[in-house]
Amino acid sequence: MWPDPQNRNCAMDYPGSTSIATFHHLLVATDFSAASDTAFEYATSIAARYDAQIYVVHVIDSGPFDLIASESKSSMLAQVEEQARQKIECMLTTRGIPAERYRIVVTEGLVPNALNDIMRQHQIDLAVLGTHGRHAFKKFLMGSVAEEVFRMAPCAVLNIGPNIRPVVSGPELRHVLYPVEVAPDPSDAAKYAVSIAECYGGKLTLMNVMEDAPASANKRESFPIPVQSWIDDHISRGPGLRSRVCFESGSGPAAEAILNYASNAAVDLIVLGLHPMDPIIAAHLPKPDTAYEVVSRAPCPVLTIR
Repeated sequence: MWPDPQNRNCAMDYPGSTSIATFHHLLVATDFSAASDTAFEYATSIAARYDAQIYVVHVIDSGPFDLIASESKSSMLAQVEEQARQKIECMLTTRGIPAERYRIVVTEGLVPNALNDIMRQHQIDLAVLGTHGRHAFKKFLMGSVAEEVFRMAPCAVLNIGPNIRPVVSGPELRHVLYPVEVAPDPSDAAKYAVSIAECYGGKLTLMNVMEDAPASANKRESFPIPVQSWIDDHISRGPGLRSRVCFESGSGPAAEAILNYASNAAVDLIVLGLHPMDPIIAAHLPKPDTAYEVVSRAPCPVLTIR
């Protein structure tokens, strides 16, 4: 059921925070698979907490309809569209989501392009999508729709990977992991990591991975000077989030270090800032980069920010 207004505690800015990220318009993409069902549960829970509007989107691949005679194509597409709308309506009503809190969008075209257009048209703050994950060879041949979307998106994208278990009630993001590369941190991802940890009253772990160092167990350490500077730049002073921040150092391949820590420390959310990369090329690279590797293998959702 949709929570009462008094339980929505993230719909406003934090007056003492130096970094603010809030969500007013959420998009969740569904293809009616198990992965998108899990994404839907995360999206509705976050929307309720932030008192946000939800846009539930289904994109119809019109390619297969090109083989059908033109006089039948439009009627068949209309039938498929209506069936998709009915499925989405059922998903929403069975969860008790008020009609004024959501909009259903069914369109046709290429998934990455269609979603990107909808995000811009409706000023989406957060897109939530499930990804099935692909092994290297299949990724090279077919590409990764999820990766193309999160590298094109004009907003933050919450990626629900294939290793995330279905949730039976609203997920709580009580432990946020934010891998930090440099200080000062130029990435917009920092404000999302801080704001979400504040919103959920959770723990924030800052992690620095030195890939050139020999692989070893991650170490919990006191704050190095650059990390303390990061904290001073991004987190307001006081007894709030600062008392729930810790630091981890890792070594070896970045993706492995991040994934190992996330699994061992019961992380609920990983926040990643993305390096600039052509989305089409990235989606077809046979060897995945750190972002795709983390998204496709993480035991928890991964929030990516361009």
